[in-house]
Amino acid sequence: MKEDQFVVINDLGEEIVCNILFTHESEDGRNFVVFEFSDTHELSAAIYVEDPNNPGEGTLEDVTNDDDWEMLDELMAHYYEDEEELHL
Repeated sequence: MKEDQFVVINDLGEEIVCNILFTHESEDGRNFVVFEFSDTHELSAAIYVEDPNNPGEGTLEDVTNDDDWEMLDELMAHYYEDEEELHL
């Protein structure tokens, strides 16, 4: 698996590879990860919480706050603008 990928297990117990598009640390220190499911190309985001006992390991938590989603929407818009400029 590549460094910019991780695996999630869906409700059916199937492993799905996700491609990390970018990460963002908010002003309050939370770490967001924006990713794409490789099977459906659907975008999503989560908050990465590192395990204090195992550096480099952690869990993903759902983004539930509307303000967080608004911030992520703005970041995704900038991300796609930058990607588009790279391919011109």
